[in-house]
Amino acid sequence: MILANVVSAGAAPDQRRFSLAYFDVDVAYPTNGKPGETITTSVTATAKKDCEVQDLSVEFFVYSASGEPRSIGSTSIVKQANVASGNSFQKSAAHTIPTDAPRSFLMAVASETVRTYSYTYSYYYAYPYWWWYNASRYWWWYPVYYGWRTYMDTVDKETGPLTYVLATTPEYTQIKADHDKLTSDYNKLSSDYSTLSTRYTRLDEERQRLVAENENLTQALALTRVAAYCLVVTLVVVVALMYLQKKGMIVVRLQKPPTKQ
Repeated sequence: MILANVVSAGAAPDQRRFSLAYFDVDVAYPTNGKPGETITTSVTATAKKDCEVQDLSVEFFVYSASGEPRSIGSTSIVKQANVASGNSFQKSAAHTIPTDAPRSFLMAVASETVRTYSYTYSYYYAYPYWWWYNASRYWWWYPVYYGWRTYMDTVDKETGPLTYVLATTPEYTQIKADHDKLTSDYNKLSSDYSTLSTRYTRLDEERQRLVAENENLTQALALTRVAAYCLVVTLVVVVALMYLQKKGMIVVRLQKPPTKQ
């Protein structure tokens, strides 16, 4: 079965050995993984001596934020089988790291349950039998031997860390929140700056237009002032001449210009 978000198989996996009483269990696993990713583990178990195995498995779990272990799956390697020393078994499985897993190690528990037998022997004397020999009776008590078998299931476990979970830490979460807030503030200030810059450009253009109009009005006013001065001077001269003429101090004669022959 192919699952999405599987950690790349191109990365060289790490390997850890769990040494149990009857088996060596080697687990190959990716070095690290992120919450929500699916990782693939490969398990190889080799029997160290003859045994009757009831169960051989590897369970995987992660720690929660409160520190409690949480199972994410298990791999059953062999069940209820007679195994000879040197026999090897291989299994692989994919497990998904919970999205809320904290930054910690993915843990594994290799567990074996092996049944061993013990034999007990005993005897008792059965009824005697007898026979005659030379007019004498002889008796003989003969033993009867018997035995029985008992068994005991022995459990051996070993726990160890595997893949490192690259989850975000509370410090990173806080820094990320601060970064996001600063980014939001920066974007707002940048937007405000752009708005103010546009407004400044518009006002500066309006100012330049008003300055140009003021310069035009100033020039027009200067020309009007010069014209007014000339008019006033002309009026003063005319009035003065008229006054002087009235007093007889000057005589103004209008002479027709001569015609050309």
